[in-house]
Amino acid sequence: MNKFLKQITGNAGIKMTTLCLALGSAGFMAAAHAEAPASGFQIGIDGGKAELDGVCDNVTNCESSDKSFRGNIGYQFNPYAGVEVGYTSFGTIYDTQNNEIDAEQEAGAFTASVIGTIPLGDKFGLFGRVGAARYDLENNGTIQGLPVKGGDGETKPYYGAGARVNLTENFALRAEYQIYKNLAGVDGNNDDVNVWSGGALFTF
Repeated sequence: MNKFLKQITGNAGIKMTTLCLALGSAGFMAAAHAEAPASGFQIGIDGGKAELDGVCDNVTNCESSDKSFRGNIGYQFNPYAGVEVGYTSFGTIYDTQNNEIDAEQEAGAFTASVIGTIPLGDKFGLFGRVGAARYDLENNGTIQGLPVKGGDGETKPYYGAGARVNLTENFALRAEYQIYKNLAGVDGNNDDVNVWSGGALFTF
């Protein structure tokens, strides 16, 4: 958790602040007459960018980021607490072509998390999440001429922090930064997936 806090208070913290301010500005006029968020079942749709740490260090012709999409369903118990389950696609998170490696990896994660929210009046809120991610991996290509084996997903922790603006009682926009821990599961490697996203949340 200390490592996570350092990450979001560094460059990530600056980006999150900018993202939250942009979200608040975009929704300010519509949120002026908004009501407090309702409790009930929720559906969320988000899109953004995923980036895998470390895998392209000292590697030529290497890409480690792609578009990310997330869908989830959940339940909001009250303005302060909720739960979500869903699926996040990281896209093609690793793609390299050089003399020794010609391989790519598509990745995603099935997720379950608990979300805590600090309301800032009826219109805005800051939230954090903690949960588990079951990785879904697909490897293709060769390393030194040998075929790459298919990936076996593992379950790892993931965290998130963000902001939301309630445009109506049943509709909100949100922006979030998430860290998915240790995608490859190789000891000594820092291969976390970092995801920036923004989207909509519907409450029924």
